[in-house]
Amino acid sequence: MTPVTLTTAAPAPRTAPEAPAAPRGRLRRALPVLFPVAVVTGIGFALHDRADELAALVLRPDSVPYLLAALAANALAVLLSMATWRTLLSDLGPRVPGRTATRIYFTSYLGKYVPGAVWGVLAQLRMGGAAGVPAPVVLAVFLLNLIVAVLTGLAVGPIAAPWTIGAEAWWLVLPGAVTLAFAVRPGLLHRLAASAARLARRRPPETRASDRGMRRALASATGSWAAGGLHLWALAVMLGAPPLTALPVCVGGFALATAAASLVVVLPDGWGAREALLLLALTAVLPWQEATAVAVASRVVCTLSEVLVGGAALLLTLPRRPLPPTDPKERT
Repeated sequence: MTPVTLTTAAPAPRTAPEAPAAPRGRLRRALPVLFPVAVVTGIGFALHDRADELAALVLRPDSVPYLLAALAANALAVLLSMATWRTLLSDLGPRVPGRTATRIYFTSYLGKYVPGAVWGVLAQLRMGGAAGVPAPVVLAVFLLNLIVAVLTGLAVGPIAAPWTIGAEAWWLVLPGAVTLAFAVRPGLLHRLAASAARLARRRPPETRASDRGMRRALASATGSWAAGGLHLWALAVMLGAPPLTALPVCVGGFALATAAASLVVVLPDGWGAREALLLLALTAVLPWQEATAVAVASRVVCTLSEVLVGGAALLLTLPRRPLPPTDPKERT
């Protein structure tokens, strides 16, 4: 008698774990549409309830030159911030065409109007990957750019201390000394970036920028803060602040307020936090009411200049469509 063996059919492969792939795929395809919509929504939120204040300033005949100067100064600050990022990208990663790099930067830059810092990173990862930049390099550039911006902002900020806090603010020279140490020994910035990555439970950057590249990034970032502060100075002088005293207060106050507010990632572009810090500085040279108007006007001017510069850059760097092939018969 032949022994009978019981066989069981092989279980069918489970497909349940693959089910989430479809929603992820749809989300990936929808991201190019959702991201611009979110940016426009964030910009609208930043300009909400500010039309009356802006109109009151523009309707003054003598305010137009100051407003134009403020817009131009902040536009220059935006371009210098792009130069900082591009310096780090060219130093760390493969060569990327200027048009492509500009498009990557301003797409992620306008993403700061969306709550949370993740949107700018995602935009850089997606577009950088399409341009041939490895993800570790994109993350390293993003992290180093953030560290350079915050460090230089905290270093420029104490310029306003003698007029805002007084002699007790001597300890605020420490951020400037730290930034100077980083300029002398740029390799220390990589250690700082590695520590920040570990705190965020991320892998430390594997690539390193050259000392020359880091110094150039520190210089352009410092220039960006100085230009940004000039826009606040123009607005403050427009409302009656003494020009000589207001210059260090505005340059230092703007750098310190913006750098500190940029760390509040739950707010679009530090909305609210920057204004509160600006008021503390501006009240040293203006009454409370005028200082409030300058802080509000600063937000409007910054938003307009950033949208104009970013929008123009994106339009100028649109991918060029290839010309359709011509029919040989038409040539004859």
